[in-house]
Amino acid sequence: MFEQQRRNFGITLTRFLSGNRDTKPMSFSNSFSNAKTAVVIIPENPDQRSVVAQTIILLQNKFQGNKLTLVVSDGNRSFANTINRSNVTTIKNEHLNYFFLPKKNEVSTLLSQRFDVLLDLNLSLVPFSAYLCRHINAPLKVGFAQDHADIYYNFQFNAAPNRNPKMRYEQLFRTLSMF
Repeated sequence: MFEQQRRNFGITLTRFLSGNRDTKPMSFSNSFSNAKTAVVIIPENPDQRSVVAQTIILLQNKFQGNKLTLVVSDGNRSFANTINRSNVTTIKNEHLNYFFLPKKNEVSTLLSQRFDVLLDLNLSLVPFSAYLCRHINAPLKVGFAQDHADIYYNFQFNAAPNRNPKMRYEQLFRTLSMF
């Protein structure tokens, strides 16, 4: 009944609990093309899973050799089983607290790694992805432009709102490939 309010509170809570983690200014000129490792948050929305598959293949080709880690929610577990050539971390429902934020001990392995790029493929803010964006060690954090997104991402992609999700993901990858 109050799920959306709990989600919104979880996103706000992430912002305050992670403190003021201002990142150093960085040059985007070669940040994606020089990246060796990446973590990608698969969209929570089941309707977007099928359209994101092509983007995942493009990312796997870029980050060959199991240097791509995918984070999937429990509802996307069947999608994760179809993916090879990547490390997969599943965030199960029991790994989330009341406000849909991951429990630290459940994501400690992910948080202890260093990645060159974090790519959140959710078209809207999701509490567990907002948490990961604030806590994962990656100099380049990419997501779609939306309210309060500048707190979580240092590179926001503003896709045309009249485009379908598949086109948004394709545009995002083409844009990132320029850097």
